[in-house]
Amino acid sequence: MSIGRPRDAARDRAILAATLELLAEAGYPALRIDEVARRAGVAKTTIYRRWPSKGEMVLDAIATHLGDRSIEETGDPLRDLRRLLEVTYEGLAETVAGRALPALAAEIMADPGLAGEYRRRFVHPLRDRARALIDRAVAEGSLRPEVDPDLLMDVVVGPSLYRPIVMGVPAPAASASAVFDLVIHGAGLP
Repeated sequence: MSIGRPRDAARDRAILAATLELLAEAGYPALRIDEVARRAGVAKTTIYRRWPSKGEMVLDAIATHLGDRSIEETGDPLRDLRRLLEVTYEGLAETVAGRALPALAAEIMADPGLAGEYRRRFVHPLRDRARALIDRAVAEGSLRPEVDPDLLMDVVVGPSLYRPIVMGVPAPAASASAVFDLVIHGAGLP
């Protein structure tokens, strides 16, 4: 039996929307709970009852905004890996949440608990899915057997993070296919 009023889903949505708006305007370091509360039209205590930290609230806002980024498999592991990469680049380049995520990652890494949660929610699902596709491509002979799946993922996803964090420019979603072709050609069969 629960005690108290049930959570209001509309308040959750308002808080998460305000979080994303402020994140886009000022970045993670300048994001303040009192400003999120003001913009969402709720009390700060409403936020603190839902999220124990600013970082966890931001991760929820990003996860909610990005939604389900899965792909439907076609049976061709390289085609599916290309699509997974395209969906990843699209999410990072074409959404407020995605554009905030690379810069936010640097801030989050200072908090080991939050860094672990970030990896669990955003990094590991992508890597696990990609690893399975790469393993299938190796088993089917589409990639060389000595291909390191982790290194391959680092190389194809890397530009989507390097460009916004280091260069200060977005990695266009359209560049996903070019990166894929360049890397897979080198990892493919001679």
